[in-house]
Amino acid sequence: MNTSNKIIPLHTANMIDDEASIWLVRLDNGNLSEQSRKELKTWLSVDKRHPIALRAMTDIWDDMDEVLMLINDDSSKNISFGSLLKPIFQPVMLAASVSFLAIIIWLAMPTNMNMQKNSYATLIGQQITTTFDDGSIIHLNTNSRIETQFSDEKRIIKLIKGEALFEVAHDPNRPFIVYAGDRLVQAIGTKFVIHLKSENIQVTVTDGKVKMSKVALNTKLTDIEELNNTTIKKDDVYIAKGEKVIVVTDQVPKLTRIKPESIKRELSWIDGKLIFVNEELFDVIQEINRYVDIEIVLKDPSLHKTKISGRFNLEDSEALIEAIEISFNMKSQQLGSNKILLTKKI
Repeated sequence: MNTSNKIIPLHTANMIDDEASIWLVRLDNGNLSEQSRKELKTWLSVDKRHPIALRAMTDIWDDMDEVLMLINDDSSKNISFGSLLKPIFQPVMLAASVSFLAIIIWLAMPTNMNMQKNSYATLIGQQITTTFDDGSIIHLNTNSRIETQFSDEKRIIKLIKGEALFEVAHDPNRPFIVYAGDRLVQAIGTKFVIHLKSENIQVTVTDGKVKMSKVALNTKLTDIEELNNTTIKKDDVYIAKGEKVIVVTDQVPKLTRIKPESIKRELSWIDGKLIFVNEELFDVIQEINRYVDIEIVLKDPSLHKTKISGRFNLEDSEALIEAIEISFNMKSQQLGSNKILLTKKI
């Protein structure tokens, strides 16, 4: 491998912003343990950029407008934020941060006792698995985020970005519905994957069956109703085990059959792997870029359609680049802190 241009480790260029976003999600959930509180205090104090990044994250967090209005309410002046804030605010001077105060006030507001709301997010290259109270399991892939809203009547999940695998616990009295882009996907006792991309939405069913229906963008989770499985409207589609649907905006959903071995490859990220079988090098590079905090650029267009097969460990980005270099007689060149250029050796 080109030793003069060492591949940088994961999570470097945007590490602080990524860490701030994860802390914000944990604050949003409102269930920090004492140990987590200590870790947050330490994180905020070790680098002056940390509180700045956290404040910046609050400015782009969803559903903050109404909360920010509370800051101007005289009654909010008497709100006590607990012992966590004193040791955090004093050393890092966060008391003047309106946005950060808004998060705390939001968490202090009473909620419907029958409604459980949570947020989950992953960094680039990270995967997490979470089991809900109903027994359903979610596997969240790299650089992804969801919001959940569970009540006695329904289970709603909004996939805001990225990819997730859902293993749904059967409960006929509480429909399980995922909202992604302009589509609702309702489980009918099933296991399925949704990948929300900039250009399309992809739904793959690995077990059972789901129904997909179109919905208006930016629909509130509280306004989402159970889909009627006895009728089929325009743009509705049923997706069964071993089927995949790709939806492009304003186009008819495209349904295809997918082989079990292909599904296994698509889900290899759950085990921390990427598996490719006779796939174009350009597509492989695009997929790899989802999992590393650097952009890998393939300079020579003549190599784009070159076929490649292999199994890669997501935890070892350097070995992955090295394998491509050796296989295709290429060399890597680091450009700045977050870009790697692959070129043909002369």
